[in-house]
Amino acid sequence: METMIDLIVIGAGPAGLMTAKRAAELGLKVTVIEMKKDITNVKRACSAQFVMDDGYENETVKIEDNKIIFTKNGFHINYTGRLLNIVDHYHHSPGGHKIHFAHLDHRPVAIKFDKGHLLGDLWKDCEKLGVELMLETIAYEGKDLGDHVSVNIKCNNKISTILAKKLVIAEGVNAKLTGLFGLNKGRTHYGTPLVFSCIMEGTTGFEPQSWNQFYGSKYHPFAEVMVESAIEGNDAIELTIMGTKDLRPDVLFEKLINDSPMSHHFTNARVIERRGCAVKSYDSLLKPYNGNVLVIGDSAAHIETIVQGALMCGYHAANAINDELNGINGFEKYTSWWDDAFDFNRTDPLEFVKLYGSLGMRPKYTDEELDYMFSLVEGELVNGNFSQFEVPKNVWKAILSHKAQIQNEKPILFDKIKNIDELNREGKLN
Repeated sequence: METMIDLIVIGAGPAGLMTAKRAAELGLKVTVIEMKKDITNVKRACSAQFVMDDGYENETVKIEDNKIIFTKNGFHINYTGRLLNIVDHYHHSPGGHKIHFAHLDHRPVAIKFDKGHLLGDLWKDCEKLGVELMLETIAYEGKDLGDHVSVNIKCNNKISTILAKKLVIAEGVNAKLTGLFGLNKGRTHYGTPLVFSCIMEGTTGFEPQSWNQFYGSKYHPFAEVMVESAIEGNDAIELTIMGTKDLRPDVLFEKLINDSPMSHHFTNARVIERRGCAVKSYDSLLKPYNGNVLVIGDSAAHIETIVQGALMCGYHAANAINDELNGINGFEKYTSWWDDAFDFNRTDPLEFVKLYGSLGMRPKYTDEELDYMFSLVEGELVNGNFSQFEVPKNVWKAILSHKAQIQNEKPILFDKIKNIDELNREGKLN
């Protein structure tokens, strides 16, 4: 008969390892199942920066003395890797006009880190606490049997079953096992974009300690291109580009560096690392549990929670599991925290998609219109908050401060932004 443990965690990313670490600190017996051979070797295109906005996701993060401190949630993790402050954030139009986001006191808007190193530090702490990590192992099916959970796994071509009182699914955004346990039922699937990113050396013309987003058809047919300073070196950058199966991001990348207004930045550049992923975009799970199963992090999110959100999910998930095992409704407590912590949960899903989509610089604007709008704000310093929800709002608030001029000089453009002006007047950009 198989041994019954307290908790199985699927996925050794930030959410999964944080769950395991905290659960083990609470005295629980934990096994983590991970399909990768080396969790520190990160090949997936993903966010690896801490957003330093006060109150972002109801938290204010501090970094000091080799620790990432979550001041409001009341925990910290050890991190001994490299860090890079991002001080300036720019939006670029096709003609070279810039909107500049920064804080007046030059404090960082974000801090980049080495995700592989962070996972390694987390695992060291888990290992000291007695957590079992099963690498190169696939959890391919499972059942909630009422008083416990069974998970079928495959490792080295051998199939076996493990049993636990509770299960946390932290498998990432594609949420396959989440679906097998029935929690994707009724979720809206918005699409599966492909993401390509690479680390490059030898580029020129990009400001150090900066994050840049390039808009317009000269760069990309339907999305922005991101270029950010990288932790790998003084002249290293990380370039991220999105695509689809019919418009592959690696093909768009080649066109970008060889035939776009930024091509001259890459004359002597070389790619030192490539990353990619396919991302299934679902709406958020407002009830992220069922029976003995709790889904956390990107597996439950509308868009990615990014690492700091994933770590908070793991911390609260472990507390919830411990409560459940002690006869307290911890899953409801976790859900209350989850719904309140993340912006994509605090808005009606359809309203959120409508609002967030309306704030993007989509193809509805011509390159000439983007140049015009960005030129109105050029030279101003826009609020330096880095949140993916606050930045587009701040862009439009800055542009709409010139709405009388736009209405007078570009009436056709003004008709395009009427809906955004209405959102601003309704207070939805605040």
